[in-house]
Amino acid sequence: MRHMSKTLLKGGAILSMDPAIGTLRRGDLLIEGQRIVDIQNVIDADDCDVVDASGIVVMPGLIDAHRHLWYAGIRGANMDSTLVDIGAAHWGQLGPAFTPDDVYAFTRAGIADCLDNGITTVFDWCHVINSPAHAEAAISAHQSMGMRAIFGYGGSMLTKVQEMEGEGVASQWDHAAELARRGLDEDAGRLTLALALPGLDYASLEDTIRDVNTARELGLSMSFHVGGPEGAPPKESIRGLAEAGLLGPDMSFVHCCDTTVEEIELAVAAGAHLMSCPAGDTALGIGSTPTPRMRRHGARPVFSTDSVLATSGDLFEGARIGLLLDRYEDALKTFAGGTPVGTHESQEGRMTARQALEAITSAAAACCWLDDEVGTLAPGKQADIILLRTTDLNLWPLSNLESALLAGARGSNVDTVFVAGEVVKRGGTLVGVDVDAIRDDLVVARDRLYAACDFDDINPKPLKENA
Repeated sequence: MRHMSKTLLKGGAILSMDPAIGTLRRGDLLIEGQRIVDIQNVIDADDCDVVDASGIVVMPGLIDAHRHLWYAGIRGANMDSTLVDIGAAHWGQLGPAFTPDDVYAFTRAGIADCLDNGITTVFDWCHVINSPAHAEAAISAHQSMGMRAIFGYGGSMLTKVQEMEGEGVASQWDHAAELARRGLDEDAGRLTLALALPGLDYASLEDTIRDVNTARELGLSMSFHVGGPEGAPPKESIRGLAEAGLLGPDMSFVHCCDTTVEEIELAVAAGAHLMSCPAGDTALGIGSTPTPRMRRHGARPVFSTDSVLATSGDLFEGARIGLLLDRYEDALKTFAGGTPVGTHESQEGRMTARQALEAITSAAAACCWLDDEVGTLAPGKQADIILLRTTDLNLWPLSNLESALLAGARGSNVDTVFVAGEVVKRGGTLVGVDVDAIRDDLVVARDRLYAACDFDDINPKPLKENA
């Protein structure tokens, strides 16, 4: 459904996440075209599509700064698995068997799931690009949906397995360079390109220098997996990039479970971005939360999903888990000192509910190099907005706005979603999306993959010892 030229959201509780705008317990927000043009207690405007937002929280669309959308078809299959298990089964067998059609079906389903849960921007870290046709299929899936995204062009699953085994393989970026030259989404500007690089955790310094130089020649930002799995001596890849003169503000680093204090300070000084994946990192045994170190050494925490293999993909839940893990780490240190946890005021540096919400909105926008456009509600910003029903029983009665949302909100509370001023969900239902067809295509692709790899459709592990 296309938006009218003006839309007035009337009488909602506005959680802007912008310090200058603040929070309005009851206010109006005016959208014109793709952008927010005004936020006031009361706005009088003519010739508008007026939306009654009473009983609604109006807030920025959520931002998932790191998500592998291509896992959507095997979601929830690995609650009892570790990263090692996934490497053997999913990376070793399923990933290389993906066809372009499979990538298209899985990516579309992942996008629909994000939009349904109020996620309006995603960094899609795609590392199942087994051929240029696989990348084209993923991009086509994005172009067919109404989401804002950064497409992180990664490697193939064949190279991923080799990386995990310590056999670095030089990446090829010819097709990515072609995409950079032609552009991905010239009309709407919602889809942009980045490189998803192996970096020094998985590649040689020589190959990493070549990859970084390629990204900068193409004018593309870069994202790296670092700091996991935890347990072995830290690889300190961020420090290695700094020593090579490569570390810069066009880089983001994901997981960071064993990232050192020195590396955090180096990244902050260089303007680079850091994020954790609290639910996935915990579920899959990737590592412990780095956010206490991040906060104490100048980095704003950012919470991302990583994958839906062992998490729900609900960013409200991800932020809640991230806050709890951060507090747990702090509490253990306090207990070890022989004292109980005191009040919030006495626990200097404890993460707040506000910071946890920033980690999936404004801070996450900066992590995607989009903070001038999204992540907060303010005049001039893109109208990427979600409306949450506060009359749902898990939120009612709404008292402290930020605390109540962080404590109880979930994707099912999302009633309406705007991306660039266009309605993509209304009344709890996605607009202009054939959800039944997406489901059907997803099952067909999943069943084909499982059959091709001799997987059990109940327990997604190889039936034969061929992993």
